[in-house]
Amino acid sequence: MKWLADNDVMFAAINTAHVHHASARAWLEKNRRDGWGVTVETFLGCVRLLMNPAVMKGYELSAKDALRVVRAEFRGASAGEIVNGGIPEDGFLSKAKGHRQIMDFYLVQTAASHGAKLATLDGGTLAAWPGITVAID
Repeated sequence: MKWLADNDVMFAAINTAHVHHASARAWLEKNRRDGWGVTVETFLGCVRLLMNPAVMKGYELSAKDALRVVRAEFRGASAGEIVNGGIPEDGFLSKAKGHRQIMDFYLVQTAASHGAKLATLDGGTLAAWPGITVAID
């Protein structure tokens, strides 16, 4: 696996109404054959967002449909992997400047432990971890 997609990238790639859908989808399609994946947390986060009426602006999906949509990305010749991140490491998490960066930095840890780069839209994560992250835009 060369790439680990964070929640913002993965959700944007599957949600056609997302402001970053075109760029996230293009990035994913371009890099599929290199090997890519998401964490269990990202997989579930996408399902959760697809089921959220506020996020989906009244077009939320049922659990069954949200799972079907997300699982579709993990089928076929260049399907993604769903990976475990392992035990959170202080060396990664202690660099967080606030509570919102904890999960992002855990994803950086997971990417590093799998020899991958984290694909993200998050400027703070990109700035903190330039050697392990890549911007999709």
